Amino acid sequence: MKKIISLGLVCFLAACGGGGGGGSSNGVATSTLPGRTTFPPSSTYANLCASPRANTADRQGTTENEKTFLRSFIDETYLWYRDVPNVVAANYATPQSYFDVLKTTAKTSSGKDVDQFHWSQTTESWNASSSGITQDYGIKWAAQASVPPRSWIVAQVAPGSPAALAGIKRGDKLTSVDGVDFVNDGTEAGVAVLNAGLFPTTVSTHGFGLNGNAEISLTPATITTVTVQNVKTITSTSGTVGYFIFDTHIAKSEAELIAAINQLKAANVTDLVIDLRYNGGGLLYIASELAYMIAGPSNTDNKIFEKLIFNDKLTAQNEIFPFYATGTADQTLPYLGLKHVSLLVTQNTASASEAIINGLRGVDVTVDLIGDTTRGKPYGFVPQDNCGYTYFAIQFKGVNEKGYGDYADGFSPTCSAADDFTHELGDTAETMLQTALTYRQTGTCPTTTSRFSFTTGAPLQSSIVRPASQEMRIITRKPHL
Repeated sequence: MKKIISLGLVCFLAACGGGGGGGSSNGVATSTLPGRTTFPPSSTYANLCASPRANTADRQGTTENEKTFLRSFIDETYLWYRDVPNVVAANYATPQSYFDVLKTTAKTSSGKDVDQFHWSQTTESWNASSSGITQDYGIKWAAQASVPPRSWIVAQVAPGSPAALAGIKRGDKLTSVDGVDFVNDGTEAGVAVLNAGLFPTTVSTHGFGLNGNAEISLTPATITTVTVQNVKTITSTSGTVGYFIFDTHIAKSEAELIAAINQLKAANVTDLVIDLRYNGGGLLYIASELAYMIAGPSNTDNKIFEKLIFNDKLTAQNEIFPFYATGTADQTLPYLGLKHVSLLVTQNTASASEAIINGLRGVDVTVDLIGDTTRGKPYGFVPQDNCGYTYFAIQFKGVNEKGYGDYADGFSPTCSAADDFTHELGDTAETMLQTALTYRQTGTCPTTTSRFSFTTGAPLQSSIVRPASQEMRIITRKPHL
């Protein structure tokens, strides 16, 4: 996905694609609502492509065929299909730009768009991202301001990445890219240089100035994502506390989470803090497995982790996700058997991460949230591939054992705490972790200091710079199901 720094904001252009994951809409009845168009079955137009791919199911078709497929797919599967506006397909140059407007315009009670999660990307890029393999510098940027004077800070550095090898650390402030003033330059030429360096489309070397110092040369490299990091124990007067960072729900997370829980179980932890501050979600079954490994069978047996509710045309697909006690290879999962867990969260905590919160609360496990209000995404997708693009349209809402799933404005924190870029993640002096440890001991939220702008003195929130594909709740079937 290409991300552009404009003169005024950070834009994420819909040019990404994906593939796989299921989601056939064959045989679903078309809409017959009064006053609305009846659409042909999407199966009639599936794989009719303007530019068919070799060695695939693609057949020669047209751009109009691809648009017709999308309109029918939306009418068949979209959660709010009744609310989709009637727009003229011919007014949109590409199937992807047409898809972008095929969504509800409804708002939440706070005024946010109900559907902030509608996108597409190429099949190739989706397959790469979902496997946990990326090609970049290994920097996770926290954008505090994306208009001049801009403020981007290094939030996290991937182990073994070009950035890590160059000595770049959490808390470093970006000040220049390839000789262009990142903070202040608002010219078209300058923005083009910034984009080329921050989001390269080829493997080439670029210079990054940090904290006002001379630029460091970085070249993108292939990186395998490590989703679970810094597994450790913390001694307290009320028992041993486990801690780890969990950054995204992908297939390889299963083995990493099992190893983390086994390590903490062997250390006899009596409580747990999981750092989800940058976890945008991913595979729902991974969230279910982690929730089980936290709570164990005594809390979860015969209980619902999440019930998936589809639109009224697809009620037969409504499905219950249990708390999975076995992994994808039918192995028995380890568990801690806890009745309490603390989660470090921010507005970047979304989707499958929020399902962990909701699922555990549904079975009366106490979940204390430390940090900021979460993203607010009780919805999910079944990815749909067609003609080299994968389309993500919200198709279900998730509710827990108690039938609750109304958190489109996010979960509020138990204790508010700032994301403290002056300390490494996992440092007990870092504000969010320190707050979690203090609250579990005293039951009282400590007073914390807000982050402030370098230029205006106003309080800031940070948004992690990431593609939509890293903020999701995806259904895939476990191999043994």
